[in-house]
Amino acid sequence: MLDLSEFLMEYLLKYKLLFIFLVLISSCASDRNMTDATYFGGKIINPKSKGVYFYKNNQLLDSAQLDIKNKFLFKFDSLQVGLYTFEHGNEIQFLFLEPSDSLLLRLNTWDFDESLVFSGKGAEKNNLLLNMFLENEKDDKFILNYYALNDSLFELKIDSLLQLKKLLYKQYREEVTEVDPLFDKFMNAAIHLPLYKKKEAYPFRNKMALKLKKYPAISPIFYKYRKGINFKDEDLQNFYAYTSYMRDYLRHISYEKTIINEGTHVKTNFIEATVNHLHIDDLQSRFLYEGMWNVMLDDQIIGTETERAQNLFFENCKNDELKERIDKLVKASESPKKGAPFPTLKVFTFEDDHIELHDHIKDVNTVLYFWPKGTRQIVDLAKRVDYLERKHPTLKFIGIDAHHVDYNWKSYVKANKFNPNNQFRLDTKATDNDWLLINYSRIILVDKNGILQNGFTHFSNRKLERQLQKLKKD
Repeated sequence: MLDLSEFLMEYLLKYKLLFIFLVLISSCASDRNMTDATYFGGKIINPKSKGVYFYKNNQLLDSAQLDIKNKFLFKFDSLQVGLYTFEHGNEIQFLFLEPSDSLLLRLNTWDFDESLVFSGKGAEKNNLLLNMFLENEKDDKFILNYYALNDSLFELKIDSLLQLKKLLYKQYREEVTEVDPLFDKFMNAAIHLPLYKKKEAYPFRNKMALKLKKYPAISPIFYKYRKGINFKDEDLQNFYAYTSYMRDYLRHISYEKTIINEGTHVKTNFIEATVNHLHIDDLQSRFLYEGMWNVMLDDQIIGTETERAQNLFFENCKNDELKERIDKLVKASESPKKGAPFPTLKVFTFEDDHIELHDHIKDVNTVLYFWPKGTRQIVDLAKRVDYLERKHPTLKFIGIDAHHVDYNWKSYVKANKFNPNNQFRLDTKATDNDWLLINYSRIILVDKNGILQNGFTHFSNRKLERQLQKLKKD
């Protein structure tokens, strides 16, 4: 009997599903569960890595290596119907699988989503889900032109798009004899929620588009769709359309409270809105974690607002791992302080010399950044550093690693083309500073006099560019 994996990898992409199963059944009749298995495989053109990873609810279920022809295959003997994701390189895409599906894909990583095509059993629903995702991405761009309209005209534009998408799905329903109720839920979310998200953003976008001093007055009828949204739908909590809408809805609520209560900050209000309006424990904890990051990395939020955000987070987050991370983040934010001299720090150079970092940053405006643990995060870090070094040649960018052993650290430096003269490994035995050991790309800005201009920021901080410009002037 042919090896099943080899057989499927060679022929699944070439022959129709009926022929495949006739061959499988005739050649493997002894395996009564063969046709109950679920298959997911395909071919990746211009692969970015050697593997493909398969997830359910952000949890890794399985992984597969690409063969010499850049093909892969997963087989699941008992897979539950539902939404899954696969990952290759830095890209992730959704799948909807049912037991006994034999889903195949073909994609080119140079144009990941647009080149992706499904075939085999289960292909129709996944192509539809993918096409809706691509249409939603297109909407994000051209709807920008609608935000200058008044609310009535804007609503007409949104409604027309909604009707077109509903018609597309109606045609699919008429052609398919049976649709799983869970797939129907995901499709309706993909149709409605990205457009509802645009309505949540409308007041703020309209104000920006028309350069108004105040937010426009909008009738509550504009938001009547909210009554049909389930804020406790655990099936949807990891689906892009649902989470993205919820995030913008909570931001809307946060801005409203900030306008009413001028002493509050919108980022802290986001945490409070998450507690009051989102009623799915796991998603609520993730949004609380996201909100706390935004609060902690904004050096304009101080005093009672920071304390309020921390109290809301620790009292309501139900994920112990996320609470531990924020606890470390809070402690790290407390040292070193803005305006203080940069503390003594022992490090190893790429040539294994043991030095005091002060000697390397003396008399120069410096951007100190700390490496994260993950390989992908290090790759992203290297790209960002390269961009900023070219944009700000008068600043000195210094990388410090506190997580990897010497051999791995040097390998990462070479592989990611960091300048080894500006890369150092922390001597963890010579320091007891916990603020150095948290797992994210923390940035510390030190002026030429050795004084901290910002002791706690991040590459994703929207205000970083402004801070770098200020540092150059010091």
